[in-house]
Amino acid sequence: MKNLHLRIILIGGILIFLSSCSLLGIHFQVHNPNRPGKPEKFDREAVLLGDLNKYRTAYDAHYYDLSLEVFPEDKDLSGVVEIHANAVRDFDTIQIDLHQNFLIESITEISTGKTVSYSKEERAIWLALTKKKGEQFVIQVKYSGKPPKAKKPPWKGGFVWKKDMNKDPWIGVACESEGASVWWPLKDHTSDEPDSMRMHYTVPKDLVAIGNGQFEGEELRENTKVYNWFVSYPINTYNVSIYVGKFKLLEDNYTGNSGKELAITHYVLEENYDKAKKHFKQLIPQLKSFEKYFGEYPWYRDGFKLVESPYAGMEHQTAIAYGNGYKNDHNNTDYIILHETAHEWWGNSITAKDLAHVWLQEGFATYAESLYFEDVFSKETGLNHLYFYKWFIKNKYPLVGVEDRRWFHFRKGADAYMKGAWVLQSLRNQINNDTLFFDIIKSFHVENAREIVVSQDFVNHVNEKTKSDYSWFFNHYLYNNESPSLSYYIDDNGMFYYQWNNVKDDFTKLKITIGVGRKLVQIIPTKSVQKLQLPLINESYEVRFSRDVLFEKKKMKKLAK
Repeated sequence: MKNLHLRIILIGGILIFLSSCSLLGIHFQVHNPNRPGKPEKFDREAVLLGDLNKYRTAYDAHYYDLSLEVFPEDKDLSGVVEIHANAVRDFDTIQIDLHQNFLIESITEISTGKTVSYSKEERAIWLALTKKKGEQFVIQVKYSGKPPKAKKPPWKGGFVWKKDMNKDPWIGVACESEGASVWWPLKDHTSDEPDSMRMHYTVPKDLVAIGNGQFEGEELRENTKVYNWFVSYPINTYNVSIYVGKFKLLEDNYTGNSGKELAITHYVLEENYDKAKKHFKQLIPQLKSFEKYFGEYPWYRDGFKLVESPYAGMEHQTAIAYGNGYKNDHNNTDYIILHETAHEWWGNSITAKDLAHVWLQEGFATYAESLYFEDVFSKETGLNHLYFYKWFIKNKYPLVGVEDRRWFHFRKGADAYMKGAWVLQSLRNQINNDTLFFDIIKSFHVENAREIVVSQDFVNHVNEKTKSDYSWFFNHYLYNNESPSLSYYIDDNGMFYYQWNNVKDDFTKLKITIGVGRKLVQIIPTKSVQKLQLPLINESYEVRFSRDVLFEKKKMKKLAK
């Protein structure tokens, strides 16, 4: 998803310039809050959508067939969905989900033709259906109504109904936070991805409808056209998307690092075709860089496309929403193209089982930005990109949020993005072996491509690759809202005293580089006070702190010895 502070980046050029000083120069300080964020109050809908209860775990939805007609003037939808599934265990009730705005016209079991009775609460729909473990079944749901309108897409999502500059309909949807059930019925939980999916979008015949994956042709009817799309890989259901507008196809191609050919089929508003043709060329080096760091692009069969959207951006698998106005932010790079393309690996291919672990998507995608700048420009350029992000770390909530609740805590700050990226940078610093670190990142994706993961999976992978136990590191950075806080004091004789003041007893290995005169010295603080004699330089005693590890530093009047 597009970063919360994209707009701030546009006015951050001076700050980025300041951050390009030497390793131990000017930097953006991390601050811990006086108190953590208030506990989230979960409404009933968040519970029903987030809970992996027995009615959801009883079955696996492995294929969806979605037929949807869009009525732009009335802002209505009418759809039919087939849910193909198998029983994981015996059951007599299962849960699917659909927003309350919609009227359910019928629910039918295809094999028997019988109507399925159901009950509802919020978006949850409980179907009275009895199956034995291992049975295959298909449920058809017919529905219609007005989808909720997005209040602030993509963060507060729903349908977006706009007009282009020629007053023609321009429509999209974004629903990472809210879930796909805001516009179609399904098992709406990130832990269950269909293995493949078809979409048939019907729109007025003068418009074009774009979906994910491969285009399978169009059908002209009296006043409408049906556009058929097919996703041949597993797909995170909030990434399933539709775009409607007066689009023009812009084709390109890409030869991957392994020699594979990738079909690129962008769709842009007709009036922006020439701008897009030039602007979208920056995508190719980004794909090459991400393949270098993370392994092969995950969706070669289904291609890649940017689709001009009526909101800023979203990482819809193989059909990325682009709405950044064809302008570069800094380093001659369009942030939306860079960040959302990184999500094809982190978020789309590797998907968090629960939004509680969404830093695995947003933090890794944000870190991918800095790796791209490091690859194309220099290591310092990549670090400067991260240094600026430090300003936006709030430390109000732990990176790993509350499980079994439909809750994406970007609402309370951007830590899933910025702090998540800085956890990776701090890990890189601690490992202090780029060959090993990059192998960890790449092999984690390669071994988990198109899979569902949780934070512990990454911790286990780090431990296995390093042959060390980094649990102490992740336990603090992921499950404590505060960054490690280092208190220090320099007495009149130049004795430097320092200690951690908010860590557990096992947090005794984090290495910090400090500048002492013209030398760099590495210290490993503990919860006990340690000391180091500083040299007298220009009649003063000074210590400078590394910028490459995420921690708070607090100068005290005196430390208890």
